[in-house]
Amino acid sequence: DPFTGTGTFVTRLLASGLIAPEDLARKFTSELHANEITLLAYYIAAANIEATFHDLTASFAADAVAPASADPRAWVPFDGIVLADTFQMSEHEDVLDGLVFRTNSERAERQLDLDIRVIVGNPPYSVGQTSGNDNNANLRYPSLDARIEATYAARSTATLKNSLYDSYIRAFRWASDRLGDQGVIAFVSNNGWVDGNTADGLRKTFTDEFSDIWVYNLRGNQRTAGELSRQEGGKVFGSGARTGVAVLIAAKRA
Repeated sequence: DPFTGTGTFVTRLLASGLIAPEDLARKFTSELHANEITLLAYYIAAANIEATFHDLTASFAADAVAPASADPRAWVPFDGIVLADTFQMSEHEDVLDGLVFRTNSERAERQLDLDIRVIVGNPPYSVGQTSGNDNNANLRYPSLDARIEATYAARSTATLKNSLYDSYIRAFRWASDRLGDQGVIAFVSNNGWVDGNTADGLRKTFTDEFSDIWVYNLRGNQRTAGELSRQEGGKVFGSGARTGVAVLIAAKRA
């Protein structure tokens, strides 16, 4: 999960029952990974993920099906979480100061060397500032933005293409490149790309880069289509979101 927030996706995966009890310790210690750029959310995510694993191993032990390596009394730290900007990690490997944040940098380096096959999450949504007083300008990621320019932007028929550098669009581009030739992306995101004119190049690129694509357009855009949104059932996450929402599942087959 490259944008883990407070760790909801990873904790739900651990608790879902999709991971067999005998595989849980291995998955937790070496096959699950998460990044978060906000310090407080990073600590909360680590605590949530660790607490979920601890509760599960204790439960499995009570049922006498715990992995042999699991000690239900021991609190196991989640070493798969990294305090970092996921996009910046792909730009420069020195994610944080290696002297001050040595352990974190080591985790980041290990993650960069992994052959990642599944990427899930809720990418950030930010198109930048609307005025010079917002102090909310998007950061620049030269390599990532160059990839967007060469793919999504190059194939778009729109005149204005700034929205293609929105954070969640960057997440699509980053995730597709990170998977390489095989794997699955599952993102909950803004739904502006589903039928927006500027995103026509993105949609064309998706059809070339992915072998299977599923899109669940949950709609709910209250910013520009309030009446239509109400006809469609209103906000997707109650008061938590005014933007439209879509779920993308896209797979690559080697």
